[in-house]
Amino acid sequence: MRTYDAGDELPSDYRSALVELLCFQADSEFAGGQRVLENQRLAPRPEEAYRIAKKAMEEFGHAWYCWDILAPLGIDVNKRVRHLLENPRDPDPRVVKVINGFRFENWTPLFTDWVDVAMFSTVVTPAAVAFLGQYKDSSYLPWRKTSERIWQEEKGHLAFGVWAAKRVIKFEGDAGKAKLQAAVPKFMKMGLGFSGRPSEDSENFAKYYEYGLKTRTAEQLQNDYLEIVSTRLLELELDMPDEVVPDYDMRMGYAGAAIAGSGAISARTV
Repeated sequence: MRTYDAGDELPSDYRSALVELLCFQADSEFAGGQRVLENQRLAPRPEEAYRIAKKAMEEFGHAWYCWDILAPLGIDVNKRVRHLLENPRDPDPRVVKVINGFRFENWTPLFTDWVDVAMFSTVVTPAAVAFLGQYKDSSYLPWRKTSERIWQEEKGHLAFGVWAAKRVIKFEGDAGKAKLQAAVPKFMKMGLGFSGRPSEDSENFAKYYEYGLKTRTAEQLQNDYLEIVSTRLLELELDMPDEVVPDYDMRMGYAGAAIAGSGAISARTV
């Protein structure tokens, strides 16, 4: 696999693919930070409020790290952050690239209780750990270096989710544990869909893989995800659902929207 460093002349197709992926990550990380910070309203105690604020700060940091790579490539990152700040609930897809799951209208209906906050970080963040971890081997060396830091912080966000879930059990007992269990399936839909559609159905995967910008298939990432999330649920003494249909469009906030997927995935076969 050929690698490129900052300042290297990039083939035009490679540069276009790199910018596309980095813009999606940077813009979505910032929008994700906005959504996480909104969830602070659900914090039941001061320590929870502090820890979720720290998580939001790190999400904003992830956006900054990626924008810092994009700026030397000629991308107007100031325009992107200004647009997200001025349009936090309805950013224009012609200006920034935010995944559906981090848009306000999709995200907000999922969160009505601190239990949802805990389960998002416990059940969805493992997908981010798996997905973003592949960029540690990116053919673009500045992204490779930055991704190591992001990956480590994402693992911390997963630990936050487990901590928050344990606090629910500590303060709410069996009733809290039952609420945590009930929230698992809805967030697993999101987690299973995080890595994207099966590789053979992806319009761009072969190109990204050939260029070394993605290093693992969607199927491999789903398996990595299931391994991580099953371990964390076991730690919390929660059960894995037998079958969950991935939400590849991450459109779970749309009332009546059909869940796009290729069928239910057994969480027992990791």
